[in-house]
Amino acid sequence: MSSECVYKDLIAFHPGSYVSDIIDDLNITQSEFAERLGTSSKTISKIINGEESISNDMANKLAKLTGVSIKTWLNLQSSYDIKMMEIENAQNEDEQHLCDLVDFQYFKNNGFVDKKRYSKKEKIVELRKLLNFSNLSSLFEFNSAVSYRNTQDFSETSIVNSNIMLELATNISRSKTDVKYKKKNLEKVLPEIRRMTLLTPDVFYPRLKKLLLDCGIVVVGLPKLRNANLNGATKKFKNGSVLLLITDRNKSSDIFWFSFVHELGHIYNDDFYSDYKDFPSYSKKEDRADSFALDFFIPQNKYDNFIAGEDFSVESVLKFSNELKISPSIVVGRLQNDRFIEYNHHSNLREKYNFVISN
Repeated sequence: MSSECVYKDLIAFHPGSYVSDIIDDLNITQSEFAERLGTSSKTISKIINGEESISNDMANKLAKLTGVSIKTWLNLQSSYDIKMMEIENAQNEDEQHLCDLVDFQYFKNNGFVDKKRYSKKEKIVELRKLLNFSNLSSLFEFNSAVSYRNTQDFSETSIVNSNIMLELATNISRSKTDVKYKKKNLEKVLPEIRRMTLLTPDVFYPRLKKLLLDCGIVVVGLPKLRNANLNGATKKFKNGSVLLLITDRNKSSDIFWFSFVHELGHIYNDDFYSDYKDFPSYSKKEDRADSFALDFFIPQNKYDNFIAGEDFSVESVLKFSNELKISPSIVVGRLQNDRFIEYNHHSNLREKYNFVISN
């Protein structure tokens, strides 16, 4: 625990923080302070860490040693207790609000919880267990330790649901490997990954996972959760391995591959930590990952030459994609995104990946 608890605009200071200041001012150890106070070092340590309250007896001892009245010490404890109740009430209200933002049916449909009726209170309990949180209110905060490929603004609903998908993926992947990610190992397999765009998902997906697992990258695929607006995310674990989350939010093959390689770009560039509120920094990181994905499939000089020809017919697209040895879907997606052709042009070349992601 801590002698200070902060939640939104609520701050609770445990009296232990003042005890710690007094010990510092006296320039003595906790053990010596405990001896002078007539108590154990363990008790003082718990008070300083906010793990134990100031009792009447302790207030009396502190008053005698410090000259600060018994009433003042008890008032400090009372103020802390009241503020902690306010924080707990606010967190409980936020947990209930969170349940309204989440499609709980998703967890039933995908085997995360039993298929039965749940009250709101029961939903909160199940989500705490599933996501390993004592309180779900922290899911409202943007996780700056993660790189997201999120195609919409970071609204409250999107942040909550994106965080939930990340926690689900984290639980699946946290003990999959002890292999530490190394950039040189990823570089070796990139050419083979590029060639996989010509294969069907049932062929490339198992191989893709195995290749990257050997590099210390755990690929986790999850069905989309409503309102997450999330195509992918990456997270670095303490043991040096990396999570790469990919969703089936958009089943168009070119978007799948761009999103996947975009996340590889974050890993390759070691771009994991950022705050989306620091938009210039966040935007630069996303631009680097976008550039990595774009050049990975279609080198800029080759793309410029192709565009200069001003021939965007089906035949020209097929010829260009064949030269690059990539799926024509990727070329079409790039041309549509850059507005060289309309979004309904050559859509027959954009494959749909109708598969259920498995782990």
